Amino acid sequence: MKESIAKALLDIGAVEVRPQDPFHYASGLRGPIYCDNRNLLSHPKERALVRDAFIELIEDKNIDFDQLAGLATAGIPHASFIADKMERPMVYVRSKPKGHGKRNQIEGHAVNGQKLLLVEDLVNQGASLEEALLGVEDAELKAIGCLAIVTYQSEASQKVLEKWSLPLYNLTDFDTLCAVAAQQGRVEESQLSVLREWRQDPKAWSEKYGQ
Repeated sequence: MKESIAKALLDIGAVEVRPQDPFHYASGLRGPIYCDNRNLLSHPKERALVRDAFIELIEDKNIDFDQLAGLATAGIPHASFIADKMERPMVYVRSKPKGHGKRNQIEGHAVNGQKLLLVEDLVNQGASLEEALLGVEDAELKAIGCLAIVTYQSEASQKVLEKWSLPLYNLTDFDTLCAVAAQQGRVEESQLSVLREWRQDPKAWSEKYGQ
């Protein structure tokens, strides 16, 4: 599954791997990979592949949840696709509480104590995931796991997952994306060690290769 999802994402340009010409990130750092899974919305075949892979994973792992919870913004459509196909309820989680009205961070109808299965497009360093988890906790709900299309397998995100005792169920990951990109000739085999350096320490990588 990891390889087929990675191939689909690379083929539609949702993921680019470019160690020789690093991307600029919002953090100010530079890095060799860019992931924009919003591209999936324009590709019905690949979009359905991701949806069905998530459903298969939920069923194989026998994940018990009350509602799906899409994380704003890119996780929301994928939560919707899964919820529609499975005929299950869903809510979505804002990045921060709304600034007016009821000041909700969780949108939709949820009952205190319900178990939420979070849906995220990308788990990078884990900061946005932790913000969502704080919102879920404040709403007196319980996050029992997180579905993600991609994880970058970063040490920072692993610490967040361990802190919250949150299982991560991902469809593909950084190492698989890099390996498939090499198989397709998008990067050289010799560049794989450079890519692994970024995963281990993004800041040091940016300082070393991002100039």
